[in-house]
Amino acid sequence: MLFKKALSIKAKLVLLILFFLCVPLLVFGTLWYEKASESIEYNAIDYSEQLMGQINSQLDGYFYDLERITYPLLLHPQIQSFMKLDPEDQYDRFLVSKKISDELFPSITFGRPDIYGLSIVSNSGIATSSYSDFAGRESYELYKNAVLGERNYRIVGIEYMESTPVLTIARKFLDTVSYQSSGMLIIHVRLNEIIKICEKIKLGDTGFLWIMDAEGRVIYHPEKERWGKQALTPELSEKLSSENGYYVEKARQDNRLIIYERSPMTGWTLISEVSLKELNKDMISLRNVTVWIVLLLVGIALILTGGFSLYLTQSLLHLQRLMRRAEEGDLSVKAPERRNDELGGLNRGFNRMVGEIRRLLEEVQTSRMKEQEMEIRQRESALQAMQSQINPHFLYNTLEIINSYAIIEDVKPISRMATSLADIFRYSVGNPSQAVTLLEEIRYIRTYLEIQQERFNALQVEIIADERLLPMVQAVRLMIQPLVENAFKHGYQAHKLRPSYIGIKGMMQDGDYVLRIEDQGKGMDRQLRERYNAAFIAGDSREMRQKGEVSGMFDTIGLWNVHQRIRISFGDPYGLFIVKSNETGTIIDMRLKFAAWPVEKGVGNDV
Repeated sequence: MLFKKALSIKAKLVLLILFFLCVPLLVFGTLWYEKASESIEYNAIDYSEQLMGQINSQLDGYFYDLERITYPLLLHPQIQSFMKLDPEDQYDRFLVSKKISDELFPSITFGRPDIYGLSIVSNSGIATSSYSDFAGRESYELYKNAVLGERNYRIVGIEYMESTPVLTIARKFLDTVSYQSSGMLIIHVRLNEIIKICEKIKLGDTGFLWIMDAEGRVIYHPEKERWGKQALTPELSEKLSSENGYYVEKARQDNRLIIYERSPMTGWTLISEVSLKELNKDMISLRNVTVWIVLLLVGIALILTGGFSLYLTQSLLHLQRLMRRAEEGDLSVKAPERRNDELGGLNRGFNRMVGEIRRLLEEVQTSRMKEQEMEIRQRESALQAMQSQINPHFLYNTLEIINSYAIIEDVKPISRMATSLADIFRYSVGNPSQAVTLLEEIRYIRTYLEIQQERFNALQVEIIADERLLPMVQAVRLMIQPLVENAFKHGYQAHKLRPSYIGIKGMMQDGDYVLRIEDQGKGMDRQLRERYNAAFIAGDSREMRQKGEVSGMFDTIGLWNVHQRIRISFGDPYGLFIVKSNETGTIIDMRLKFAAWPVEKGVGNDV
């Protein structure tokens, strides 16, 4: 298993500063900037709406004043007489027109340089004008349908007269007797007053205000070439659907804030456009200054922290190098003890630890030498004991003579037992480290159980295993017999029961081969079984030995010996596991390694 290299203390300090100082500052700075920008935008919107409301009020007042000063003309007797003139009566027409031009028109235009001209046209086609009768008739033909129904005053639009842009306003004349429309008053006003009102508003360096009439034509715009041209598109009409409001127009370089308001009196829509970047210009400068200050403070903090951590970690790195040398076996290392702070205490503790380890190693080495000496003596004793034992060949020959006499006397049980016993001796004295297959172990345990069946007539033996798989299962010599002997000894005889059943069954399980050994004797209690299984899984029986709970199960030929031999040969997770152990019997599973090919060539197939 690979382990990632741990971060150094210096790196951890830097990360702490980054995550607990830099990141919070950046997050709060971003939130502060967004909220401040949003507040500036709202203030700008509110301020612009108020300005446009004032401009609309001024424009409405301007046109109301035009309506007021021209109202006396509607009821003036000369105007009423002019409307009733016969187009064929040239003399009366000349007199009345001249009187109107000399008396009425000057009273209206005096002191009003914004009024370019006035025209009066009757329904019969007679016209008089302060500048041109012909132009008056043309205006009448052009605008006679612009004032219809109850609308007797309307701002028609913008046009050019002698290269001068003028705004045309049309009013109906009503007959004082019939109250029917008898003609029209056409007023042409210069745009200087409207321009003066609009230019009072300053929306930053690039912001501007423009006016669009009810038909979508431009009345005023900073770009004069757009005056009088159609500006209303379907997209803009959708955005200007309400009486007033605002929206943000996305652009590649800069987004613009659009605020609009429609006048109920004139039907004009005032539209202001201002750059969001310009609105937030001061805020962006403040943000940039703040960011640089924060970065400077963080840089200073990192430098101070790096210097302090470098000073702090030098002693730790030196101690780490000493510990690495100690790990490699050099126990003569010694850390400096001149410091009086925590690092000095750590160095002194390291020195004491190394000295204690050196002392313990010396003791272990001494005890190991004593153990080796005792082991040599034990081997010599065992050799002497083996030399005193009967020669195995003498036993084989003796059993062969017994078998011969049994055959001569026709005593088949004695012959079978002698042959089985010889096979058992021959298998058991083989090389313990030699690899065997489960097929050989099954053959051996079958021979062993045949002798036990001669001893216990009521013993039923059941061995179920697929003969095709047994040569492919790896085994260790004499691993089944200790489990069967434990069944006889602890399951039956310890409870004064005659052995009645021994079962051995093999099966494939999760890619491994599991051999199950069963008996019908008296088992152990549940807690003891769980402790045994815990020892099998952990691979250590010292705790159970210290508690004195290992009677015959973990002796030299018992379950623990078998489990350890299997575990040493094949590794984890192979070995024993007690599946069941109670009043009805014991079941032990032996997990073995399945090789998927014959372990040893030339092995028989019959079980």
